[in-house]
Parts: sequence; C-alpha cells; structure tokens
Amino acid sequence: MIKLNFTNHPAAQDMIRIIMKDKDLSVNEAIYYSINTNVYKRIIETGWGPIALPLWGHGGPSRKWKKIDNPHIEIDLDDSKFNAVKEIEKLNKIDTETAISYFLIFTMEALGYHI
Repeated sequence: MIKLNFTNHPAAQDMIRIIMKDKDLSVNEAIYYSINTNVYKRIIETGWGPIALPLWGHGGPSRKWKKIDNPHIEIDLDDSKFNAVKEIEKLNKIDTETAISYFLIFTMEALGYHI
C-alpha cells in the first residue's frame, strides 16, 4: 500500500479528474490505469517528463483546474506498477507523487490531450 499526498500537485489532481471522467473510473482506478508499460516506456524514451509536467494546462490557460475530493490517497499497486514508479523516481530523482504525475501526463497524451 502506497500513501500519496497530491495536495501540492494541482496538475496531477486535474489530470486524475479528467481520466476519471473520460474512463468512468474512481481516483484509485485512474491512477492505476495510468501506470502501465506503454506509458513507462514513453517516459523513459522521451525524457520529457520534467518538461511536460510543468506545461500541463498551457493550452487552456483560463480553464479552472479540477481537484479531487481528497488529495490523500492510499493505493495498492502490483509489483510491476510499483517497480515502474520507483524506477521513474530513481531515474529522475523525484518523489512518488511527481513520478506518478509523469505517468498521468503521458496518459493524457495517449488519450489525445494536448500536453
């Protein structure tokens, strides 16, 4: 079980809400959905995570970002998803919430959103 705190990650909250709506998922399901092999490979191959994440929302600067009801989340990841998140953390020297945000931003790209 991983404990996450997205209080200081408004972009992540916004992306989670969009994935929830688009895929009819819960908060945990949206996060779980985003952490997959294809997205992991895209994060590694492009190296754009640190660039793309801060640019989230620049295509609609006047749009109000959505928040999740509770930014404190406990999620159970299988070993492959857990290891993928930890590898992104290690490679980029970032915290878990930011690593998951990288998965979220590249999931948004895969869903056709402008990043």
